[in-house]
Amino acid sequence: MTFPLGFPFLTDQMRTRVPGRARHDSLFKRLLRAFFPDLLQLALPAMAGHLDVPGAVFLDKELFTEAGRRREPDLLARIPLLASKPESLLVHVEIESRARGPIVGRLRQYRRRIEATYDSDVVSIVVTLRGGEPGPQVRPLPGVTIGPGLGSQYVAFGLSGCDAEAYLQRPEPLAWALAALMSPGKLSRAKLKAACLSRIADARLSEDSRILLVDCVATYLELTPEETSEYATSDIGGGNRTMRLAEMSWGDRLRAEGQREGMELGARKMLLRLLGQRFGRVPVSVRRRVEEIDSVDNLIRLAERVLTARSLEDLGLAPRPHA
Repeated sequence: MTFPLGFPFLTDQMRTRVPGRARHDSLFKRLLRAFFPDLLQLALPAMAGHLDVPGAVFLDKELFTEAGRRREPDLLARIPLLASKPESLLVHVEIESRARGPIVGRLRQYRRRIEATYDSDVVSIVVTLRGGEPGPQVRPLPGVTIGPGLGSQYVAFGLSGCDAEAYLQRPEPLAWALAALMSPGKLSRAKLKAACLSRIADARLSEDSRILLVDCVATYLELTPEETSEYATSDIGGGNRTMRLAEMSWGDRLRAEGQREGMELGARKMLLRLLGQRFGRVPVSVRRRVEEIDSVDNLIRLAERVLTARSLEDLGLAPRPHA
């Protein structure tokens, strides 16, 4: 199959310079999957309009094993083409904590395996949280030729150098969360956090979607005590009731839930919900361990650690063997 639009046509439109991997993977995989249409608009603006994005199907499959480790893409989606159904395009996303050279070699491996497995053209996007050139940039991927329409290229989307204010003006909710990782420009960090949360709080979003966006802001825009004081006394941070509710601590959320349903029951239900938001499907053995916790304070302490924990193991909730 030859992708009818070609790939090089993206270059000019995508060069607008708007300004511990494991820790980032879980949060960003869930965030980018939940807001996948937004990601396509931000990283592939010229191509997104030619894709049947609501028809996207995520392919979560192991591609190969290397040195005893399973290798699977962070995200891989098959998206039908609007102009040539039933043909489709595969969009492959990798998340990098910082810009580094080895990603090119890994992309080559992934692209070859994806093409061989699914027999379809592939566009790869590398979202880099720190370093690299700002905004989406088309880069060569030597040693790979997927198809005559795409050639050997990928999109590098660097976040840290982007202009946060420009992304806060965009209509995509994902952009408001990603702005927390970007350059504040003339804004102080406290005002940037307030602006991010204000946009999220005022939007029409489901509670689950809002939590994912707030998680991103809270995780990547931690304030110093001085900045926290500035934030608390600012017009936005101190005066927007909706935003204060949006950034409510997990302990506060648990207590509010508990007041409605009984402290222990409400806290337990909210903790399980947060675990699901952060780590995906909660194993039965972990649910049982949470059910065994009969202290509201312990449930609240666990919930407040969910945002910064790297894994269920960090929380002391690792699945038990043979569970």
